[in-house]
Amino acid sequence: MYLFIVNLQSGNKNTLKNWNEIENLLIERQIPFEKILSNSQVETETFISKHLLNNALNAVAVIGGDGTINSVIQQLAVTTIPLAIFPSGSGNDTARMFQLTDNPKEFVLKMLTGKTTAIDLINVNGRFGITVSGTGLDSVIGNQVNQSFYKPIFNKLGIGSFSYIIAAVITLLTFKPFNGKLTIDGEVLVLTNAWLVACGNTASYGGGLNICPHALPSDGFLNITHLHNANRLNVLFRLFPDLLRGGPVTKEGVFYNAGKEITLETNRPIPAIVDGEITTSTPLHITIRENALLLLLTN
Repeated sequence: MYLFIVNLQSGNKNTLKNWNEIENLLIERQIPFEKILSNSQVETETFISKHLLNNALNAVAVIGGDGTINSVIQQLAVTTIPLAIFPSGSGNDTARMFQLTDNPKEFVLKMLTGKTTAIDLINVNGRFGITVSGTGLDSVIGNQVNQSFYKPIFNKLGIGSFSYIIAAVITLLTFKPFNGKLTIDGEVLVLTNAWLVACGNTASYGGGLNICPHALPSDGFLNITHLHNANRLNVLFRLFPDLLRGGPVTKEGVFYNAGKEITLETNRPIPAIVDGEITTSTPLHITIRENALLLLLTN
């Protein structure tokens, strides 16, 4: 039995078309499955919980974006049930990292082969994530995108990643840096005039922004990028353009570290995003959970 979580409100304008093709392929091949068409986290979790108790599942598949994936992994983490992903969001950072297909026929065929890999998960104040936890400038950008009037427009046009660029420019002009204390495996770093702290299990977020370039999702480490003691003009005209170009940012004020356990305390509450969704705020306790999720490979 396969479970399908289909988010018709996700960023890709072709979500329904792709799902219909996937569903027809499953029916043609007489593959047992159940589906839920939902954009409600509570409804999704209830649907999965019921089937976790009553059925032997081959896999749970998400037709949606990183936010939908994040809600599903809270229940699949540290189980032996694989997760399959058909990318249909505005960012699709998880799918990009693992080069997962967005072709419906190829997705079904590869899903049925059952080839999996074990990946690490990030844990932020008790909530799991696959990609990056960001605090500061990036979390404010994420919140700006989610509340914007232009995100649904760009999603319908199939260019959802542009939402992040517009929100980034607006936020860079208005964000107030913070002070804090970052502790990595017991080593304390004092942050002054800090713009962001990103902890990555994977390299990118925000539709492909390469914020933690050294991160690998199966090495047992978090890669930490922190930006502080940089003035606004440098961030706007030097650092941000480098990030948009997709390469690692090596300008003054950008620092890279790695570790297994991170805490972050700040002089005011700063929201934190996990897989593109705001879930909590500082203070943060962030750890890595090794081999916590089985991912079906559809590349």
